[in-house]
Amino acid sequence: MTTYRSATKIVSVKEARAQFSELMAKVAHGAERVIVQRRGRPWVALISVEDLRKLETMEDEVEARRATRIRALAAAATVREEILAERCGEPLPDSADIIAMLREERLDEIAGLR
Repeated sequence: MTTYRSATKIVSVKEARAQFSELMAKVAHGAERVIVQRRGRPWVALISVEDLRKLETMEDEVEARRATRIRALAAAATVREEILAERCGEPLPDSADIIAMLREERLDEIAGLR
């Protein structure tokens, strides 16, 4: 079951039609958000223009972060291709393997000191 904030009013389509002017006034002044149900299920929401702007701003920010990640991945792919070209097609070893090897060497050093 979906829950809504306490300032959210839930009405049926029939109620929404009968109270449309009143609901619009409350929504416009930021006093309420309204969920209109159809056959007992949420169908549409009435929100203020301010809430809509906030929602659109959040969507824009999410899209901007997504675009930044896509550009970063493209840049990483380009760098990988450049490294492969410089190494005549031989890929770099996996960093996890390098870390494991360095850890083993360090443990061997420590064991030799005891």
